[in-house]
Amino acid sequence: MNIGEKLKLRRQKAGFTQEQIAARMNITRQTLSNWEVGKNIPDINSVIALAHIYGLSLDELLLGKIYFKGELTMFPRRTRDEMEAIIRNHYPAASEIKELTGGLASQTVFFEANGNRYVFKTGPRKEAFGKEQWVYDHYQHVLPIRRVIQIYEPERQPPYAIYDFIEGVKVFDLNRQELSEVVPSFLQILSTLRSLEVSNSDGYGRFDETGKAPYPTWLDFVEAIYNDKIYNWSAAEKKGLDAEIIDTAIRKLKSGVSSVTISKKQLIHGDLGSFNVIADRGHISGMIDWSLSMYGDHLYDIANLLFWNEDKLQPLLTHLKAMYSHSPETENTLHCYMLRIGLEELYNTVILQEAGYDVEWVANRLQRIAKEMAG
Repeated sequence: MNIGEKLKLRRQKAGFTQEQIAARMNITRQTLSNWEVGKNIPDINSVIALAHIYGLSLDELLLGKIYFKGELTMFPRRTRDEMEAIIRNHYPAASEIKELTGGLASQTVFFEANGNRYVFKTGPRKEAFGKEQWVYDHYQHVLPIRRVIQIYEPERQPPYAIYDFIEGVKVFDLNRQELSEVVPSFLQILSTLRSLEVSNSDGYGRFDETGKAPYPTWLDFVEAIYNDKIYNWSAAEKKGLDAEIIDTAIRKLKSGVSSVTISKKQLIHGDLGSFNVIADRGHISGMIDWSLSMYGDHLYDIANLLFWNEDKLQPLLTHLKAMYSHSPETENTLHCYMLRIGLEELYNTVILQEAGYDVEWVANRLQRIAKEMAG
């Protein structure tokens, strides 16, 4: 996501003009405009001032994240003391215990014990841990995936798992130079994903902890988003969604879906982004959180990266746009996938009330992608 877009969206949602914000911050309107179009980036004091004016936390302003929204985030969240007690129950000699950032619905803690490094992770769904274990068992020989040591499901408490720690930091924490240096390794990871042989896997779409996916074809998965037996969009307007945006996106997807064809079933991470990729000394050392992984077209991962358009990943996105702009058919397929990604995000966040990202940003992004499609 682009920081400038977020700043503009938050200002508009708060009901301010550029002139009003500039006057309150004692800056010129042009300075604010340059921030919002991405020409310049505000310093941290200006960001804090904007967050205060808009009545937002820094996470809400910069990440567009909506925390504690819906049942997915309403599971009993553990306190630091509770998580530390669990860790020490398994590893009495645990030290250097510290909570890690990232994740809308999960809590993650790093710790050391007996000369090794580990990660403790707790969340609402045991199936997500089981799925990560299945992915590790089948693909750790070719992909940098952390090992699931053990999964636990205590009675009337959120499940949790303990993993090996992957050396490095999240791509989100890299500086601009480090981001540029890691691009070749990121591209190689995408190439490896594309080349994996998964033709004997069961079904298409998101698979479960046993590796089985529900759709008979990839096209069935793509078209499911406008199948009213699976996605009930009738409740959209009652929930505050602009029905015209939804209808336009679905219409555009239907008109372009004929270009969606695949000759080979591939493994899709499903949620590649700066928080789910670990980098160490110029190369990608880990890919974490496989809860949304699926079988289908590798371009779905590319579309996901392009849809969210993360500021942190701009050096990578520049390469991807150049790589996949050579064919009108490929561009159309990517647009179809981006429409589906945006539609599903809105459906899950607004209609199902699951944890998600800023609804208005997603709706605006969806609207822009629909306008970019030919026809």
